[in-house]
Amino acid sequence: MQTNLYTIGGIELSAAEIVIFSSMLDSDDHTYLPELSPDDRTREALDMLVLEGLIERFKSLDGEWMNGWVITDGALDWLGSAEQADMELIKAASTLCAQA
Repeated sequence: MQTNLYTIGGIELSAAEIVIFSSMLDSDDHTYLPELSPDDRTREALDMLVLEGLIERFKSLDGEWMNGWVITDGALDWLGSAEQADMELIKAASTLCAQA
């Protein structure tokens, strides 16, 4: 299955990644905290966002991975830089991707 990628601020993101990242931007604490484990497609998108350095996964004090992710400080800086993506562009792309 071919995935369409959208280049935003020099980073290629899939529609699923854009939707998740946008929803994290809209949350007050920039987190994604699902009640249940994410499905495979969502988990793949989360993993790709981690690999891009845009989000990081929470880890418990004893070193176990938790079911929660947060936008990194670097990603927030990236969003704030004039030559990179801005939040409104990501939100607009998210809306278009959700309709696709």
